[in-house]
Amino acid sequence: MDYSTILGVIAFIALVFFGFSSGQITSSLLNLHAVFVVLGGSMVAMLINTPFKYLVKALTELRVLMLADDTAEIKRTVPVMVALAEQCRATGLSALKDADPTLAGGFLVRVASAALEYNDSHFVKHVIEQEINQAADEMNEIANVYRTFGLLSPMFGLLGTLMGIISVLKQLSDPESVGSAMGVAITSAFYGILFANVVCVPVAGKIRSRIWMQVKMQSMILEGVLEIMKGSIPLVVERRMQSYLG
Repeated sequence: MDYSTILGVIAFIALVFFGFSSGQITSSLLNLHAVFVVLGGSMVAMLINTPFKYLVKALTELRVLMLADDTAEIKRTVPVMVALAEQCRATGLSALKDADPTLAGGFLVRVASAALEYNDSHFVKHVIEQEINQAADEMNEIANVYRTFGLLSPMFGLLGTLMGIISVLKQLSDPESVGSAMGVAITSAFYGILFANVVCVPVAGKIRSRIWMQVKMQSMILEGVLEIMKGSIPLVVERRMQSYLG
């Protein structure tokens, strides 16, 4: 569980609630015109700009990307790899078949299977490093969905403001309606900036940190399996793992 994400969401809800209760945020900010222009326009632009599969992944994997905490998983990697090294030291490389299937989403099992199938550390390193890089690239594309959304939404907010100003100019003959119409126009920019800075930029940043943590953990596992293939003692495997933890 990623507590920083949960605390951030709770803090945002608390700020909104406090803003309404204290009068800092008024009902005049509730503007369907702004929501329609900012979210609708941004979604249309994203559909044109981004492959559909990445849009789907950006939504379906959002809960995992935001709430899963890899820190505990990385710490669990060290004892699991040391225990596996001890088993292999005692019974041979065949013990890799008993690798923990839950570690890193099954990544350890895939590396262990490659080690058993090919028994060539250089080939295993090349293949698994390629898999790590491709997985990181895939995650980067998901982060780019939110980065692009964060760039587009303020622009559509500005567009909504311009549309509102045009409407205001048409009503200049009625001075009493100009103030409220101008307020509606400006709230479009507010929604665009709010959505970009409260949703898109933070989510993209969280995904970026998840990419770094994932690559780090997968590199640890690969390094550990390669050491086991070399016949290194568990103490050496543990030391190699600890070097990744700093």
